[in-house]
Amino acid sequence: MKTLLAIKDPYLKELFFHDAVIEKLLAFSDVTWYESTGEEWSTDGLARLIGEYDACLTSWGTPFFTGEVLANASKLRFIGHVAGSPTSVVDERAFHHGITVATANTVLAKSTAEAAFALMMAGAWDLYGYSTRLKRGQWGNNSRDTVMGVSNQVIGLIGLGEISKNVIGMLSGFPVRIKLASRYCTEEQARALGVELCSLDELLQTSQIVSLHSTLTPSTVGFIGKRELALLQDGALFVNTARAKIVDENAMMDELQSGRFFAALDVFHEEPVPASHPLHSLDNVLCVPHIGGFARTFKRSMGEFVVDNLQCFTQGGKELPGVISLEGYGRMTTINLQ
Repeated sequence: MKTLLAIKDPYLKELFFHDAVIEKLLAFSDVTWYESTGEEWSTDGLARLIGEYDACLTSWGTPFFTGEVLANASKLRFIGHVAGSPTSVVDERAFHHGITVATANTVLAKSTAEAAFALMMAGAWDLYGYSTRLKRGQWGNNSRDTVMGVSNQVIGLIGLGEISKNVIGMLSGFPVRIKLASRYCTEEQARALGVELCSLDELLQTSQIVSLHSTLTPSTVGFIGKRELALLQDGALFVNTARAKIVDENAMMDELQSGRFFAALDVFHEEPVPASHPLHSLDNVLCVPHIGGFARTFKRSMGEFVVDNLQCFTQGGKELPGVISLEGYGRMTTINLQ
């Protein structure tokens, strides 16, 4: 078989496809780097190239598989996306062409879950506030100060996917009560996860820490709006490592500027965040620059994960952990909404 590696960024190539991964891939496939063909890095270039390949491995920045590309992909049976959501690379037409689509979302989710957990801890302990005040010459007052902490809190997770499942596992060592709002989780699944399934309104009203894990689709744009944010408890912590556009920015800024609750944010409506953005002046907001996928060990293993899926696919394997269905694809974050 022949595999096209359609990844341009030199750093990503080295990170995802270090020698051991390339050796594993070469053991069962001929391999061609896109750039070695001399073809233009574009959808037109991809359309001219793709016809001779059985598999294509993609990542951030890969040209989109348009209808023309797919029409020319007469041999293509596998697209392996070395990233999270594949919506930046393919749409549902790939499934109708009989192409198996796999992603490294399972791996990337572990990194983002760690980030969400870290932001919960940092926010619940007001680490940003104490660090900022210390740099201003202020010291904590042991006889007066308290922090929320994580133990014995009600933690609400919005959305059930790979990330929130990992967060649930990380919280299992703490004496917490976890509530979940999800359209796709059954009562049986909730019991197996050890969480309480509830409505979004109940979650927002009763949780001291709320963490957003929904995917961004046309139906979720702005679904956390003024009404929903008003339901949050005074002094609550709102964590977002999902997508910024799920939350109404103006409504969130109004609440945060009032000081009514705290936020720990990894995603923003405009990225990079402008230096003039009012978020920078708020002491009740911890902001980090979209670092959810930065964990080195998980990021480095994404290429091998997709290669393992491809190898299993070539051997006729049925249970491939990275493969997504058309239904699953429809629930994943739509990148072009960013």
